[in-house]
Amino acid sequence: MQLKAVEDALAEKIKEIEANNDLTDEEKATAKQDAQDKATAAKEAINNARTNDAVTQAKTDGTTEVNNVDPQPEAKNAAKKAVEDALAEKIKEIDANNALTDEEKATAKQDAQDKATAAKEAINDARTNAAVTQAKENGTTEVTNVDPQPEAKNAAKKAVEDALAEKIKEIEANNDLTDEEKATAKQEAQDKATAAKEAINNARTNDAVTQAKTDGTTEVTNVDPQPEAKTSAKKAVEDALAEKIEEIEANNDLTDEEKATAKQDAQAKATEAKNNIDAARTNDAVTQAKTEGTTEVNNVNPQPEAKTAAKKVVEDALAEKIKEIEANNDLTDEEKAKAKARCMLKSNRS
Repeated sequence: MQLKAVEDALAEKIKEIEANNDLTDEEKATAKQDAQDKATAAKEAINNARTNDAVTQAKTDGTTEVNNVDPQPEAKNAAKKAVEDALAEKIKEIDANNALTDEEKATAKQDAQDKATAAKEAINDARTNAAVTQAKENGTTEVTNVDPQPEAKNAAKKAVEDALAEKIKEIEANNDLTDEEKATAKQEAQDKATAAKEAINNARTNDAVTQAKTDGTTEVTNVDPQPEAKTSAKKAVEDALAEKIEEIEANNDLTDEEKATAKQDAQAKATEAKNNIDAARTNDAVTQAKTEGTTEVNNVNPQPEAKTAAKKVVEDALAEKIKEIEANNDLTDEEKAKAKARCMLKSNRS
């Protein structure tokens, strides 16, 4: 009767152990062996007892020993702890990755969580220690391999870099700018792109990243360098030309034809100067072309050749006539004076 009580306790304990799926087969076998050993020892103690009381005591002690067998699922618990530790480490890593937006972090953490949950389910379903170890290794690897890419920020920074490359290309192709003006404009565009990428890096959400990208590409695109050096130099040449034309027009010693020729000469020199300014690469070269051009325009100095030659003819004729009058001794001095005065008057009228 007393042995039956121990055997019943053992049978119940074995049934309980078999039903505990937190245990691996090896842990179940170890626990059942432990219960079996305790039951065997209890039955030996009962058999060796001399009195009813001793038998009862041996039965009570034995069934208690058997009932107290309480195997812990060490393999699965340790494996799940390893997965949970890997998950905690991964979440910490994700949260520290500021290249990710809040949305990307949330997605990555959910991915890691899902992989950890699947791993723990696989551990729970494993039957043997080896299967538990395999499920643990597979699970921690899956969790560790979660590697979210900062797609939102990378795409936004790429858009800014593309806008910068396009702006630099546009600046380089603008030959109205000097090398120094190009360098200044490119640096301005670069600074705006750098600020935009910093704003993108500092953005927390996808919307904030999009806004920083939009603002940044707009800033870069709006860089609009003006060709100040060449524009100013050509203005100086045009001013010199306008001054020279005004001077030519005011010179009444020139004929209309001489004025036209002189103005054309000045215009040609101004055009050449502006061409040289356009072709100049540097600020110094622009200044040199401006200086040379305005000097060329200012040096246009038309001579009144037609009128000068005509007056020379008149003067020569007057001199000849006066000589002729002086040589005419049929005239009195008074008549000579009157004749020369008439000639002088006619000469002046010419």
